[in-house]
Amino acid sequence: MLKKIACLFLITTWIPVFAGMTVSFSPALAQTEFNPHFIISDEEMQTLANWTRDDVQKFLDGKGSYLRAFSTEDVSGAVKPAADIIYDAARAYTINPKYLLVTLQKEQSLITDDAPSQKQLDWATGYAVCDSCDRGDPAVAKHKGFGKQVDDAAGIIRWYYDNRDRGIVKKKDQAVSIDNQSVIPQSWATAFLYTYTPHLHGNKNFWKIWQTWFAQNYPNGTLLVGETTGDTYLIQNNTKRKFKNKSTLLSRADPEMIITVPESELSNYATGPEISFPNFSLLRSPASAYYLLDYDTIRPFAGEEVIRYHGYNPQEIIDVSEADLTGLTLGTTIYATSTPVQGVVYQITDLKNALYMLKDGTLYPIIDKKMVEANYKNLKLEKKKLTDIKNYPVANQPLQFKDGTLIRIKDSETIYVIENGKKRRLADEDTFLAMGYKYANVISVELLTALNIFDGEPIFINGSLLSAKDKFLGDNQQAVIDNYGAKLPSYLVAEYPSGRILSGKNIDARRPIASLTKAMVAYEAIYENLAPAKITAYSAKKYRSEGYALKVRDGAKFKNADLLSAALIGSYNNIAKAVVGATGLDEDAFLAALNRRLSDWGADNTKIADLTGLDEKNFSTARDLLRVYTKVLKNETIAKSLGTKKFILRNVSGKSYGSLKYTVQNRNKLFFQNNKNYKIIASKTGYTDEAGAVLFMVIESKKTKKKYTIITLGDKNYNYRFKEPDKIASWISSDNANLASN
Repeated sequence: MLKKIACLFLITTWIPVFAGMTVSFSPALAQTEFNPHFIISDEEMQTLANWTRDDVQKFLDGKGSYLRAFSTEDVSGAVKPAADIIYDAARAYTINPKYLLVTLQKEQSLITDDAPSQKQLDWATGYAVCDSCDRGDPAVAKHKGFGKQVDDAAGIIRWYYDNRDRGIVKKKDQAVSIDNQSVIPQSWATAFLYTYTPHLHGNKNFWKIWQTWFAQNYPNGTLLVGETTGDTYLIQNNTKRKFKNKSTLLSRADPEMIITVPESELSNYATGPEISFPNFSLLRSPASAYYLLDYDTIRPFAGEEVIRYHGYNPQEIIDVSEADLTGLTLGTTIYATSTPVQGVVYQITDLKNALYMLKDGTLYPIIDKKMVEANYKNLKLEKKKLTDIKNYPVANQPLQFKDGTLIRIKDSETIYVIENGKKRRLADEDTFLAMGYKYANVISVELLTALNIFDGEPIFINGSLLSAKDKFLGDNQQAVIDNYGAKLPSYLVAEYPSGRILSGKNIDARRPIASLTKAMVAYEAIYENLAPAKITAYSAKKYRSEGYALKVRDGAKFKNADLLSAALIGSYNNIAKAVVGATGLDEDAFLAALNRRLSDWGADNTKIADLTGLDEKNFSTARDLLRVYTKVLKNETIAKSLGTKKFILRNVSGKSYGSLKYTVQNRNKLFFQNNKNYKIIASKTGYTDEAGAVLFMVIESKKTKKKYTIITLGDKNYNYRFKEPDKIASWISSDNANLASN
């Protein structure tokens, strides 16, 4: 047995190095992939979901929505609060109020917009109106008004159900062409969503909103507390299990891990069995059988004398009913000879202080001491030698972190949550914060520890959908007007950071985007374990690139953080390649991960084909770039670099290279001129023959201090490529901007 223990120690210490060769760190960011053939079920569409009018109101309150305090005429002309109008329409047509809430967001961003225009309210669900429709047409105008729009949106779905045979209604199980793609709806609800909005992007947006708001997002082991009731629950197998009291909670979980959520979030989960008794309670059944409660397992004692032998006080026995025991698993019997029933942690001093947990007579290897601190800190720790444990069998698999534990690999930005013995990657900081996690609860572990844990399904949450505080309004479906009158093929001006589009032209037209790709590459690198403090040696052969490049001496060494800044500020193609090389991923794996991230962000018209932006197959739209750059700028490292005029890239390799350094200058010339009306907060430029000149800027009006995003695409006049962006920036930051809308 001593030999097995020693061998197992070596295995759990060294095998992961080789396992790492086959473990993928490329993220698939969404919890599930969008299936265009099935968006929601008919059961989901045709239910009130046990919601009341108050549930609708609480939902609007929780999002900070303008609608939470908005009252207007309903379909019959009576003035009512928005929550009443939504609930009344849902009840009248037996259509899920959640469908109406998602539609209001998809069409006009009305759930997260805290200052919508009258136009957004008048055409709240997009019913009977299109980009080319004349809103003055009596056939269209009769549907104008929030109350009518909500009633129409619910009523038309019921009409579709009642008139499935009509030619205009798309059919379940029958192929239909949507944006030149064949779709076979697998539910009537899906068919009706395509009838209402005959576009893939709009319906994918519906699905993303639905998933964010109404799908079970929290992994097993998560602790949630309702913000109004104060009741605390354990999420387990898609159910919520209420803790009966505080002592029960403290015996099973760390209260520091509790996340406060609206009651509407808790309503997404079915109610599971209550957690009624503290862990390791002594229970006595009506038949006078004695048990030790070990989480969801009851372990029978061989007799009353065994209870006393293990040091339990008979006065602590809790009498329970058979109903109290329902749902609990019957475990192994406890005898006088049983090892400590709660478990004990052994530190083996003559085996490099290796850790094992002894429970039920079996030793379980512990691969990281942080596991003890996080999950087993209440257990006794004893120092032992190999000879002390030689007679115990050793489990073939090491102990794993408990469900709900948050871990990160040292020197990495990536955070995982443990569920069912697997680590689920949290896609980005936005997801981490949107879910209510706290950095103080994240445990830093060694790379070998992480490699010992299989990868589970990653998690992505769109934080901009959770609250008006973090809203993004760039997806608003209303037509965008060219208020400025630009000569460019495509441009966009929007409020920053809300994304409310103020003026634009051809904002959904796909175009090559040149080096605007580099900010996306930098963001992905950060979340692909780019260690900023580590050193990368520059290889002229490996990172050689066509186009704009920095002449770097072969073998020079730089901090990864400095390479990242140089790639963003100077837009050097070879340095962008070096940044990706520092992540350890090959180009194909990196690009696959980046494109998955963009898809989950909702940038459905964006594709990155190479690391530099030179490939003409890189494309995006002004609207997509608005969304992507708004997300990217939430990263402080990237935001700082994009707002920097000059930067010194210093070699850190020692005497042989001397004080080798490179001056990197921002490629946006507007940074270096005196702009009368505005100052630049962040900027990224690009140019290829196919793309023309492209530019992203965030500016701040010197007069109003308001911030705006400006995106220009396709300027073929290279020598004057900053002229039109400067005019647009001066226009929007002055008092002369005409932002009239129809």
